[in-house]
Amino acid sequence: MRKRKVYSVKDTMLFFRRKMYALVTLSLGIFLFVSCANDGFDSDEKFSSDVVNTTLESPKAEDIVITPSADGAKVAVKWPVVYGAGGYQFSLYIVDDPNNPVAVGKENEIIDGCSATRALEEDTKYKVVVKTMGNTKYNNSDAQASTEVSYSTLLPTYATIPNGSDITAYFANNPIPDSADELAYNLEVGGTYTMSGVVDFGNHKVTFRGDKINHPKVTYGAAARLCTSAGLKIKFIDFDCSAQDGLAADASFLSLSATPAIPLGTGSYYIITDPIVVQSCKVTGVKGYIFYNNQKKYCVKTFLMKNDVFQCNSSQTSTAYIYFNKGDGAINDFTAQNSTFYDLSATGNKYFIQYGNSARPDRPGFISGSLNFYNNTFYNIAYAGQMGNYSGMNSNKVYLNVAKNIFYNCGGGAVCRRLMGGGTNMITSFSKNSYWYNGAFSTGELSYDKSNTAIQTEPTFNSASTGDFTVTSADHQTARCGDPRWLPTE
Repeated sequence: MRKRKVYSVKDTMLFFRRKMYALVTLSLGIFLFVSCANDGFDSDEKFSSDVVNTTLESPKAEDIVITPSADGAKVAVKWPVVYGAGGYQFSLYIVDDPNNPVAVGKENEIIDGCSATRALEEDTKYKVVVKTMGNTKYNNSDAQASTEVSYSTLLPTYATIPNGSDITAYFANNPIPDSADELAYNLEVGGTYTMSGVVDFGNHKVTFRGDKINHPKVTYGAAARLCTSAGLKIKFIDFDCSAQDGLAADASFLSLSATPAIPLGTGSYYIITDPIVVQSCKVTGVKGYIFYNNQKKYCVKTFLMKNDVFQCNSSQTSTAYIYFNKGDGAINDFTAQNSTFYDLSATGNKYFIQYGNSARPDRPGFISGSLNFYNNTFYNIAYAGQMGNYSGMNSNKVYLNVAKNIFYNCGGGAVCRRLMGGGTNMITSFSKNSYWYNGAFSTGELSYDKSNTAIQTEPTFNSASTGDFTVTSADHQTARCGDPRWLPTE
């Protein structure tokens, strides 16, 4: 006879607990199935919509979220779901010139989702355009209108200086307030201005700018110049310096403050850590210095000249275009890029850049320094002089990068040696440069530029005497050598 198993009270409770869990799980499964069906999921687990036979609306402007990446190189645009849609038509335009928008990436791209990513540029105005597309499955029609949203990477304007103003008088009457923030002062689109004397921004971080497409023009008086002891960005303005007194000791387009507004730092330097930038400016009639340290021991961490044209007439001076020698100053990281520098005189400045000979990166406390020249056109610059005079920078702490530049009648025909500080200690990189002096290729440059990439044909220009440096040489065009503004559009 089979013995019956006797269950304890504990076993009985465990049995009923397992049954209860199974019933709860089954109930939840039924609930979830019903819930998903009610929320628009069909038996194939695909989303369906209860919006049918409708002309759809595009997302509202206030619901479109625009987020730049941390490095500012890209932007993500997101918008909410429009139920019943079959997708979205998306475009991003650069609208610096509102009459000629430029598409970024694919125009009118159909996106099966709610976001898009595009490349982003600094100092640029954008327009986002999003349109909801219909869905034939549900007999829904396209939105009748797109939604447009403006976006800008420009620093917000603090103040606009009225057209026709004397800028020196404006700042005398409207002092810059104390602020930890960088303040942007705008000139009006296509405006005309004068500057009768010194404008010294002191220790204020300032962006001084015009319009990217229609530059305003500033005419310097005899004693005019811009000064700073802090970070400064000068952008999208044309300057006429021809009335400046070129014989004045401090004649310059831009100089550092005669009385520094910052404390002494490492090595007894007045160290300016925020960048000083001259970008997309045309500066004509420069008789004095382009940039001058005002005989004080300044060290500028970063100085960038980008997309500029500098026309100089240095017949009245005999020092340098960028002059930091008196006062034993220096620029730790110097960059000239996509710019043109030319001199109407072949008898003037001795040096393109001159620092105090003891200046080198470690003395003001930097690990390394650099001199960078990318895609520039130099003509008659330091014709019988030197492109660089800074023996302290002849150091393995300094990087020299020289790529795709035209040097025509510059630096006494010894461009590379002088840019290297007269020695061989710098860490150097040369690529696709052109060295032409007194009607011939400067073969001596090949002792220093050992890249085997130098372009040895003449970089013929349309009309150098009138400032037209359009390159007609096929070799230079192919190599994209020189300031890109003078090269065929890629």
